[in-house]
Amino acid sequence: MGINDDLLISYLLGEATNEETYDIEMWVGENQEHRRRFNQFKRIWESSLDLQFRGPVDADASLKRLKQKIDSGKEVRPETIPASRNFPWMKIAAAVILISGFAWLYTSRYSTKEMQFLTHGLVKTDTLSDGSVITLNKNSMLRYPEKFRGKLRQVWLSKGEAFFNISPDKAKPFLINTGNTIIKVVGTTFNVKNKRGLVEVIVETGIVLVSQNGQTVSLKPGEKVSVAPGAKTLIKELIPDHLYKYYRSKEFVADDTPLWRMVQVLNEAYSSHIIIGRKELNDLTLNTTFKDESLDHILEVIGRTFGIKIEKKNNQVILY
Repeated sequence: MGINDDLLISYLLGEATNEETYDIEMWVGENQEHRRRFNQFKRIWESSLDLQFRGPVDADASLKRLKQKIDSGKEVRPETIPASRNFPWMKIAAAVILISGFAWLYTSRYSTKEMQFLTHGLVKTDTLSDGSVITLNKNSMLRYPEKFRGKLRQVWLSKGEAFFNISPDKAKPFLINTGNTIIKVVGTTFNVKNKRGLVEVIVETGIVLVSQNGQTVSLKPGEKVSVAPGAKTLIKELIPDHLYKYYRSKEFVADDTPLWRMVQVLNEAYSSHIIIGRKELNDLTLNTTFKDESLDHILEVIGRTFGIKIEKKNNQVILY
């Protein structure tokens, strides 16, 4: 998807079409580099509107001064180009492009190193620079800076599932970007899952704000929200069970849990393909706890409990 500076300017001016707006928002949500470029562009643009133009810009001289500052090791501040309401938009656009180039030079040289927390067949736990502890489920990926800078602590859950135990810091809110969804907290514990674009957030302690497409919902402990791609409304609900904790606790706690739900979680936990062969079995309720058990043992207990047969065929397990 090609997003140029002119299109970004139209978006910031509110002059982009609905289709262009959709393309830009999808582009921004694709990866960290796009978000970084857009946020730099937006900050520079907004700051330039508060100033007044007093003369022509000497781009060569400005770039020379920038290089001198970089070579001297001093802090580099992107030069802003003043603008009045009568200053032609084409000149403003050119100015913003020039300043964006300066910001890119500075960011590429002085920005903090990005880390990647990736799991395959194991659940892993890591501690971030602010003391926040992240437990990542199997087959998941989290990107985060080596050190948090600025007024926000931002990470990116590219895929999979993670449990966040966030170190409190009211001066620096913590943001999780996953898909097109943004999750904002100060200090709390909660679970986030991004499975093929469907995002689920479950809160254990504190308050969590979940936003997408201009919609925001506030979650309290014991509440969850599931966000489908392109969802126009965010609806929160009470969590029906605690099975989502299985990858941290290594327990499957069933409390009047319908069989279809247990099967759903077992398939996820063991990368299996269990099928309920008769629909009348779907809502049979299970009351037990499996602690670090093998899948074969769990299926054996389920079979005895409900008096149903279990057949393994090819890569499937059929309950009937």
